Amino acid sequence: MNRKIKLYIIFVVFCAAVSGMGCNVTKHIKDGDHLLRANNIEFESDKYVNNKGELSDNLYGATVQKPNTDFLLPWITPRLWWYNFQYDKHKDDSTNFQLESKTAEKPVLYDSTTIPQSKEYMEAYLFQQGYFYATIDDTTVFKKKKAFVNYNINTGINYLIRRVYFENIKDDEIKRLVRETFGETYLRGGKPYTATLMESERERISNVMRRAGFFHFANDNISFVLDTANKEHIKEKGATAFETVAGLALNKEQTRPQLDIYMVIKDNDEGTAFNKYGINNVWVYPDFKGTEDIRDTTMIQRQVEQTVFRYHKRYIREKVIYNHTFIKPETYYDQDNYDKTIIELNRLGVFSTVSISYFEDTIRGTDNGTHWLNCVILMSPAQKYDYNIDWEVSGGTTYTLGSGITTSLRNKNLANGANLLSFTLSGGVETQYIDTLGSTFFEDFFVLTKTASANVSLEFPKFLLPISKKHYSIRNTPRTEFSIGGSLLDRTNLFTQYNLSTRFAYKWRETETKDWEVTPAFINDIKINPEEAFKTTLANSQFLQNVYRETFIEGENVTWTFNNSEQAKWYDNHSFVKLSFEEAGGLVTGINAITNNKTTRYSQYVKVDADLRHYIKQRHATTVARLYTGVGIPYGNSQTLPYLKQYFVGGPFSIRGWRVRTLGPGSYVDTTVSDNTSGLYIDRTGDLKLEMNGEYRFDIFSMFSVLRFEGAVFGDAGNIWLYNKDNSGQFSGGEFKFENLYNDLAVSAGTGIRIDIAELFLFRFDVAFPVKQPGTGTIMVNGEEVQRGWVVDKIALGRRDWRTKNLVLNIAIGYPF
Repeated sequence: MNRKIKLYIIFVVFCAAVSGMGCNVTKHIKDGDHLLRANNIEFESDKYVNNKGELSDNLYGATVQKPNTDFLLPWITPRLWWYNFQYDKHKDDSTNFQLESKTAEKPVLYDSTTIPQSKEYMEAYLFQQGYFYATIDDTTVFKKKKAFVNYNINTGINYLIRRVYFENIKDDEIKRLVRETFGETYLRGGKPYTATLMESERERISNVMRRAGFFHFANDNISFVLDTANKEHIKEKGATAFETVAGLALNKEQTRPQLDIYMVIKDNDEGTAFNKYGINNVWVYPDFKGTEDIRDTTMIQRQVEQTVFRYHKRYIREKVIYNHTFIKPETYYDQDNYDKTIIELNRLGVFSTVSISYFEDTIRGTDNGTHWLNCVILMSPAQKYDYNIDWEVSGGTTYTLGSGITTSLRNKNLANGANLLSFTLSGGVETQYIDTLGSTFFEDFFVLTKTASANVSLEFPKFLLPISKKHYSIRNTPRTEFSIGGSLLDRTNLFTQYNLSTRFAYKWRETETKDWEVTPAFINDIKINPEEAFKTTLANSQFLQNVYRETFIEGENVTWTFNNSEQAKWYDNHSFVKLSFEEAGGLVTGINAITNNKTTRYSQYVKVDADLRHYIKQRHATTVARLYTGVGIPYGNSQTLPYLKQYFVGGPFSIRGWRVRTLGPGSYVDTTVSDNTSGLYIDRTGDLKLEMNGEYRFDIFSMFSVLRFEGAVFGDAGNIWLYNKDNSGQFSGGEFKFENLYNDLAVSAGTGIRIDIAELFLFRFDVAFPVKQPGTGTIMVNGEEVQRGWVVDKIALGRRDWRTKNLVLNIAIGYPF
């Protein structure tokens, strides 16, 4: 039997199995019953429908009865298929492990009585979104023993906000705060009305009040009345649902009707919402054990300014806690101070729990209308030391496999000052599989790279000299880091590189979404010992001599990061931006000029990097787009970036159709050695990098609530280039030319499976292959004609020789980006 026939049989069997999952689902359904197969949401008109996809998803979620869980396509239901496959077992035992863990699912039988309730929920949701006159018609189609429910939705036209009015605000200061901060309102004129906007505005105003001392003010103190163009009110029902008064009518032909919003702010039933509170006493318990500590007179007591510290043993210096506590006596209550204190004390890393409680001071009374609170801050110490071992796997297939291990020991409270001292050791290997290398499978693995490193770092929870405390705030989570370390990189039969490094850096948070890291000075002292065979290669290439040379790097770096993923809700889109600028050689050049030193064993360059990512969230999927670009410009006595600072592409976190460091630069191709069959290759590195990635991630199924399987399809494109042309001709076509940019781009595509274990570890398996090779035309490699440019027409998944040369399996922990 030839290979084509075998593949055909496998394909037919696979299709039959998949079809079986869809066709046999009604096997055990009784006559008269129907399997609910789908709930279809259709819009009669979507002219004024905003965010149609999100609206459709939420309407689907409002349906009371939902069909069985599907996989990829609606008619593939593996859990239902598994239930039917073991029907005799499941029908008599409805509480067995497979049903409890949702590995198997009972068939969802169509129940017509759930449809009116589903329509009611849908109408209520549409009403909240400003579609006050939506209508929903339903039809059910029966095919054999299957039921398909169609909801035809006419949303009508949703209202636009016209004006916002304030009514019945009896407290003058609250009225002033509302008016002064109204520029931040969510209820802007001309914006489509939704109940979500109302809730956001409630939350915003409530936060304004609680930041201004109104301790008891809450969302419930704010209500809204909606006034249509006909001056007939739509009154609030509860917190988020609305209903119209009898007789409300509107010409439905009118386009984009408008409404006015009347905001009502009132006191609570206890009469305390309009009371403004100050902080009287603050007590801090750094090693709190239980409520008996409150009355324990034997505890040590110290005072910093007006804050009182009480503890059993001096676990941490009082000044450190005081500097990270924003609740101070004789200040007004501020919700932000509460939140920031919780965050900053936890970020110190020396406490296992932190809690803050307020209670009214019944002794001091009221001063000029100000009421008073006492504050108690309770903390439990964490373990002073922790030890971690991390292991990871990367690389891929029978071609490349890499693994690494990192061990770290941390003292989180050095000198009782919440200073973090870390010792880290790591090592790893990267291997390549060559089926002709040895006589057994394990002998066919060739060690390409060995790495080892050791590092010591010390981080302080503040800025050290020369930055004065007057110039920064603890609110911005300042950190100062000093580190020193060494590393070894052994490229088999090529070279061994030794790197001694040190740096100090300042880190802080500008906001909850923006971070800075400024490194005023870093040093890398690099030494390289080339093997004899590699020395010959170096002698023939000026570019390689510049890259693989001993060098001294002294420079500065500034990095700014934006990340709003923590602020985004699970269904919100979010972004990540990282910008970095680095310079090296300027200070050494200045010192050499002053001292008349003629040494040139140091690097000179400027380097700019940008990493941009955007995540588009959907109900059961996420689409990710990424753009990475980096430019390194050597100058002075440097013709290239040093090896440590150069760019590379390929591998599990880059362009996945190529193995790590085997692509580029530019359209260069090694015509003497094939990348797919050689155990040795010179790392492909460059001074410029452009990379674009797109990935669609979708849920497959979950098991036991802790094991989640996810699929992905992706495409990667990009390359690296040299800033200066290699005059020796070793890397012909490797320099960057804008007119050659399109031809130089490499493109790969692939698919993958990810296994998420309790949201702690994500194991990733991606298979990719090239669809566009850098360059144009055809070239000869090892006597074989190889096509450059687009190679889609050469894809032959059914051929083993094609798979061997082109498929790359990437194994890694975590997402690629």
